[in-house]
Amino acid sequence: MEVVQLSDEEFERIRTNGLLVHYWAICPRKVWLYAKGLRMEPLSERVFLGRLLHERAYPDISRREVLIDQLIKVDLLTSGERLLEVKYSQRLAEAARLQVAYYLLYLRWLGAGEMVGELRFPRARRREEVRLTPELEARVACALKGIQQIEQLPEPPVVDFMPLCRACAYCELCWG
Repeated sequence: MEVVQLSDEEFERIRTNGLLVHYWAICPRKVWLYAKGLRMEPLSERVFLGRLLHERAYPDISRREVLIDQLIKVDLLTSGERLLEVKYSQRLAEAARLQVAYYLLYLRWLGAGEMVGELRFPRARRREEVRLTPELEARVACALKGIQQIEQLPEPPVVDFMPLCRACAYCELCWG
């Protein structure tokens, strides 16, 4: 993959919601629907279970759900330079990794320096460190540009049904 970096000006122009970066790695239709203001997450039992886990996991960490620029919401920040993202399942680990990389890039852009991210999967008792490499930064740049293109489409992209669709909060909307 060609290593692409965004200029500060370009990053400022195309920065977006952290959840959209996660969705981009899963389904372009989900990106379009969310970007247009359709919110199906409040109706999803799976999303509810994830929120419940997030609220109860790691009670000793006080800096929780840190909202930055009304765009990204970091699950947890430790006293060191570590950003934690709590996920219910490892099933979408690649999308979660990209989301954490975006947060690291965003925080670096704000002047926080080189932080370390960590994915935490409490149910599996698993942790995964995420560091912003040039390759991962290029994937984030690709995602941001892709999101911008999807948001400009006049109608949602056509996608094929995937097994993953069954558990998606948007399943009923997409597939009836």
